Amino acid sequence: MKTLSGFKADDSRRPYGADLKNNLAYLIVRAYASELIFPRVRKPPVLLVERIGAFPSSGEIRRQVKEGPALLASIKRHYAADALDIDENDGLNLVFADWRLSLRLLDDGCVICLTVESRGDRSLMQRKTAELLEQIDAGGPLNERDCRTR
Repeated sequence: MKTLSGFKADDSRRPYGADLKNNLAYLIVRAYASELIFPRVRKPPVLLVERIGAFPSSGEIRRQVKEGPALLASIKRHYAADALDIDENDGLNLVFADWRLSLRLLDDGCVICLTVESRGDRSLMQRKTAELLEQIDAGGPLNERDCRTR
């Protein structure tokens, strides 16, 4: 029998026609209350500093170059024999056992962008970055007017 309030006369705790366990509002309230009474033990978040220490990176280093495509080919010839993976979809990406490098050309080949990362070895990353910058800078700096005339 139904009353004016919409509840069954024999069970005033449950709305008419609704199963309490399938009632969304009930489930939301119950989940919220259980979080207040029994908070989950959360693992501490992994700090960004720990991630940086695990994979030190040089960041993006930009240099102006005279011949970007020739420089990419030269670096590929120099390092390809030791590389585990070579990807030339967006510039040149070489992966080695302990480190990797990414070279991209910007501004019609006038600017090269270098990123070097290692697996937890900051000194290796710094050595490889210096080595690659030496090779990049050996080509000589580009004059601004040379880039505009291309």
